[in-house]
Amino acid sequence: MAHPNNLEPTLQAIIMLGGMGKDPTETLMRKALEAAATDLAHICHQSDKFAKITILTDSHVKTLDDKTTALLLSHPNATFGELINQFSQYITGETANTDGYIYFGAGSGPLLSTTDIRMLTRLVSEADSNSCITNNRYSADFFGVRPTDLLESLHPPPISDNSVPTRLIEERGTSIIEIPRSAETQFNIDVPSDLATLSLTEKSGPKLKSFIAQETQLLNQAVKAQWNASQHFLKKNSEVFIYGRTSSRIWSYLETETACKIRIISEERGLKGAPKGHQARSFLGYLIQAYGPQEVFCKLLPQFCSAAFVDLIPIIEHMNISCSRNDRFSADLFQHDAIKNKELREIILAITQSPIPIAVGGHSLVSSSLEILNQLVWDVADNLISNPIKDS
Repeated sequence: MAHPNNLEPTLQAIIMLGGMGKDPTETLMRKALEAAATDLAHICHQSDKFAKITILTDSHVKTLDDKTTALLLSHPNATFGELINQFSQYITGETANTDGYIYFGAGSGPLLSTTDIRMLTRLVSEADSNSCITNNRYSADFFGVRPTDLLESLHPPPISDNSVPTRLIEERGTSIIEIPRSAETQFNIDVPSDLATLSLTEKSGPKLKSFIAQETQLLNQAVKAQWNASQHFLKKNSEVFIYGRTSSRIWSYLETETACKIRIISEERGLKGAPKGHQARSFLGYLIQAYGPQEVFCKLLPQFCSAAFVDLIPIIEHMNISCSRNDRFSADLFQHDAIKNKELREIILAITQSPIPIAVGGHSLVSSSLEILNQLVWDVADNLISNPIKDS
């Protein structure tokens, strides 16, 4: 039911934050996501398109502006499905005048603008009921739905936001509308390498930018790896290897917007939204198992490329590497001494010893980060902006 004084459907915004432990790298990510969530809430408020903006979290948010954003606490260790249903029931009980909502993961909007938010709300408002508007139909980071109880019909509840659009299609026949893909709509903070990219661009919101500036030393190796690998986008004689969950859109972009040659292996796209029991298969993971990480990263790979961007997740999943989140985040920061899992530690050590620059990370590294980094190095080369690496 629409608000009586508003011809458009009345929407709320929810930003979900939580799930991090207390290990050092998890604390880093928690603080970064808290800053990102606060910045995103401010952008949503500036758009003037939401009846209410709520951060749903498992602990208090120190940076919250409670004049514009509500706080809804959840019980620890709740699943995504439980949390999103808790929110829909919360707004249904609170008011009968909310027609739908837009969900954001805390890390899903560090580059979004008020224009992006207004486009998103317009699409949700204009769509038919039983619709889902999302940034990625195969692996969603944010989405808008009408009516508010749409996800409550999914049984069992979705375990992550990534699978929501595909579950809605399969179980509800929901109409899925994907907004135009861009670096801004696809970039998501999942792992520390994403913070390294933001450190180079300095385009995030004020609270996140301030936090990243405080962590310069911790992010230093990841930042330099991305910067040094990106320099090869400018060189005609270089060949850059892109590995992991990358898309044809990114390949097309790199083919036209870089001076170098591109070598690419795209594997396990949609891995986060894959059905239970899916076994990842990684070509690079197989080579590591067959020949060892030193042979692959220090001898084999340098024969095929001048620099590389490597999504670690397909490798980890293929090799069934059982590692903690702290191990995974430490890998992104090249802190091999802090990695307890032997296999992952040896992979990162070999990468740091490679004669070519190799940047590591997650999905964003081999998707939107490549657009951001390529534009950055060209802008620096053309003297449009100053060099973000002061000593290079």
